[in-house]
Amino acid sequence: LLGFAAGENFIGGPGGGGEVYVYYTAPVAGGCVNRVSAFAMRGPTIDAASERVILDNLPGTVTDPAGNHNGGDVEIGHDGDLYVAIGDSGRDPRGNSGGAGDNDAARDLSILSGKIARVATDGGIPPDNPYQGAGTVSCARSGISAPPTARCQEIFASGLRNPYRFAIDPNDGATRFFINDVGQGTREEVNEGRLGADYGWNTREGACPRGATPPCGAPPAGLIDPLTDYGRSGGCTYITGGAFVPNGVWPAAYDGAYLFADGGCGRMFVRTADGNVNYATPFASGLGQIADMAFVPDATGYSLYYSQNGQNAVRRIRYTGATAPNSVTGLRLQAIPPTRVYDTRNAIGTTAGKVRAGLSRVVDVRAPGGTGAVLVNVTMISADSGFLQAWPPRTVRPATSMLNTTGGAPGGFDVAANSAIVPVVDGKLMFSSSVTADVLVDVLGYFTAQPGNGGEFRALAPSRLVDQRQPGGTRLASGSMNPYTSVDDHDEITVAGQLGVPATGAGAVAVIVTAVTGSVPRSCLGGYATVWPSREPRPDASNVNTVGGGDIRANLAIVPIGVDGKISAYRFCVEDVLIDVVGWFTAGSVASTGTGRLTVTGSQRIADSRQSPPLGFGRIATGGSGVLALTPTIPAQATAVVHNLTSSGPDAWGFVTAHPATGARPEASNLNVTGPGQTRAALAITSRPAAIPGGPLVLPAPPPAMTYFSSTSMDLIVDVYGWFV
Repeated sequence: LLGFAAGENFIGGPGGGGEVYVYYTAPVAGGCVNRVSAFAMRGPTIDAASERVILDNLPGTVTDPAGNHNGGDVEIGHDGDLYVAIGDSGRDPRGNSGGAGDNDAARDLSILSGKIARVATDGGIPPDNPYQGAGTVSCARSGISAPPTARCQEIFASGLRNPYRFAIDPNDGATRFFINDVGQGTREEVNEGRLGADYGWNTREGACPRGATPPCGAPPAGLIDPLTDYGRSGGCTYITGGAFVPNGVWPAAYDGAYLFADGGCGRMFVRTADGNVNYATPFASGLGQIADMAFVPDATGYSLYYSQNGQNAVRRIRYTGATAPNSVTGLRLQAIPPTRVYDTRNAIGTTAGKVRAGLSRVVDVRAPGGTGAVLVNVTMISADSGFLQAWPPRTVRPATSMLNTTGGAPGGFDVAANSAIVPVVDGKLMFSSSVTADVLVDVLGYFTAQPGNGGEFRALAPSRLVDQRQPGGTRLASGSMNPYTSVDDHDEITVAGQLGVPATGAGAVAVIVTAVTGSVPRSCLGGYATVWPSREPRPDASNVNTVGGGDIRANLAIVPIGVDGKISAYRFCVEDVLIDVVGWFTAGSVASTGTGRLTVTGSQRIADSRQSPPLGFGRIATGGSGVLALTPTIPAQATAVVHNLTSSGPDAWGFVTAHPATGARPEASNLNVTGPGQTRAALAITSRPAAIPGGPLVLPAPPPAMTYFSSTSMDLIVDVYGWFV
């Protein structure tokens, strides 16, 4: 076994599985060859009969009695392609040069020895591989049988001696990777993976001619020097594993850093984001024969795991300085029109490319000074059932999720959106996805501790402002929100002076937007609804997303009110839209009273009926409710609670409504499911105690308690983000 990589849609855990890619040495007649194959893995077991060979007859003992310099790493790039590091075979497989430093296989473009190969996971050739067209051949199975003058279409880069390991940067959508190439007798090196690069072996070793030591001149034209190299002093004799530090996990000095190790001296070095390496002061030492390393998500966030040859050991280095997110009090809202700050599809805030399963990203939410938390709408697009977590950098990753996708959706992928209030550090948040997905982040507002007026919340009992389904109710203008076209038309809806929102003095309104696809045509696999301030251009952002006919989804949105007292609404591939008002925020012209300000705590799980024994309450029966005492988590003076509701294992179509335990259940729903087994999440802001529209809160306040009604039997998870006081 040389290398192993989990496929793009691999799901970990005892009940998981998927496709995996294995680089291994296979016995054949006359000796052995190296091979890269895909296998099906179910739980802890690989199905050997499922093998699908991708690359074969890579030089082994059949063509090279030396049998070494296999290279041996395989990874999936953010582009979804398969990258393979192949050594120079120790001795020229063609036999027309020699062994060791005389072996020029890495310079021979008619074989894959001494190369980084790149192929699609089905074995196809990526269209931008450097050797295409006349004079090129596929070398996927040819071994040394291709014409010596041909060039292999699978080659991504060449000129490597024994690329023991390489690592792909998880922090961006680009497939950026560093290659650890073992030298012959003088220099070990780290190279940057570049399309069409020639790293110079067997004429160059490190940043010098083979066998020479620095100082050395610039490389000959067409060759690329390594990013960093080092000599064989102090027992360092062969470079092995490497890993990029995930941004936002360790102290800021490690953002953008790359760790690499030497198996001879047992030291681990760090290359900082600015390219510096202090070889005199290793990151760690005395680690033995380090073989490989990787950052892996665990209970603390992400820790560095490394394996050791000869010791049967996997060990861990973790950052012990991460703390729980700080609670921040006294925050008032600066609501803004939906603004997209991150989009892995369209290279907004990042380079285009999906987030691989288990990896994290840092998002700059462009927060003004004094921002303690950000209100975001996050959209996740995935073919598999999974979840997304969000938290402030350099704090402990939460045990809770804020967004879920369900596999098996129409069209082969689910599009799910949910709002969240996330504390920020230096104007940034971070997220991780349990499955490979595209992720979009839209900012709806900033909660700031800066002194000033406005932005204080006034809770209301939910009241329906718009219901397109009801002929006698409030309806949007006929035809202006055409579900079958992308015509840029919209409706303007009066909010000021309606349902407890004052005619003057309201700067933003909190609403539940529910999209009902109804009988939209099959061509409408993805629909959405968007709300924004009136008389403003329609933003390139959505608040709620649907998949296929019959889908119903709800999401919370906080929308600035236009100067005419209205908000705008738009729908695409959605038949009906419902809008329920749950509260409003004071305008900047309204003097602060100190009430209705947010305390944000980071996510705290207060109910999970799946647990044994259940946390908070047990599984909710059809038409039943779970009642949850909010103290001591929520203080008695709270006027509204911010909580995330997640369904699990519902029996059928249904909805969930959260409301104060002392009041009647409102017409509005917070969370919708449209079939059995769906896991869905929705943010809710619920008044506590019940508020009287236009009037005072009920005093004295009853003990904080919340009722969670479900129209179908399901498990329910409740996570608190904070409260207004």
